[in-house]
Amino acid sequence: MTRTLCTASGRVAVAQRPALATGATRRAAMAPLAVAALLGAALLLASDTALAQDVIGRLPENAVMRDLNDGQRIGPFAGWIVTGRDPVGVRAKSAPIVGVRYDAYMANPFYFTMRAFFVPSSHDVYRPNVPATSNPSGTAPSNNFGLEAGFELALTGERSWRGIQPLVNVGMGVIAGVANRFDAGGYAAGVSPLYTWGLAVRVPTGRNGEFRADLGWLVHQVRYPTRFRTSTGDFPALRPGGTMTPLTTNRALTAGWTWGVFR
Repeated sequence: MTRTLCTASGRVAVAQRPALATGATRRAAMAPLAVAALLGAALLLASDTALAQDVIGRLPENAVMRDLNDGQRIGPFAGWIVTGRDPVGVRAKSAPIVGVRYDAYMANPFYFTMRAFFVPSSHDVYRPNVPATSNPSGTAPSNNFGLEAGFELALTGERSWRGIQPLVNVGMGVIAGVANRFDAGGYAAGVSPLYTWGLAVRVPTGRNGEFRADLGWLVHQVRYPTRFRTSTGDFPALRPGGTMTPLTTNRALTAGWTWGVFR
């Protein structure tokens, strides 16, 4: 748009700034910006929602991982122990195992554990200085008591995964056999160091109770009497060479129930 000025010497054309845009023109120009702003806000809200879901997770009743209210626990267990063989063959036979356990939460993901157990069993009687065809010559009671302490590592920390908590454990203790007067060969289990390790699964069932299953290995010594080393005449010794305290490995499968205490 131009404007003409009249002067004494004649007319002069002067350029003028364009007229300001009207309201409709401004709205038309702003429309794309508004649409872009709305789209950006929608995308930002969607990303924030997804992030919040990733951080917060599922609803508690649908969560795969759940926190456990661990403290101190105590309860009974029972199962079956499969005993290993020893060079002579006097080790206790496979038998039931019963006991009580104590667990205490230390710091994520570790627990302190203690177990006391009893194994009512029997063993074959081997008499030294008799023909080999005379052995074994019957059985004798072989009842064993054990006490161990150790540590457990929870593979999911102080939480359960789909309702279970898998653990691995190691421990040390002692195992002792009750002396008996019924073994003609003079064998008695005696007292031996005990080394243990194993796998376990905890299944919380309520506010204060839980089911537990364990598969464990128990290693200890078998102590032969000195008479197993001697031989008389044509009869060889039961243990002519090698250590008189060989190791034997046993496997135990147990199940139990524990309750929270001192809460």
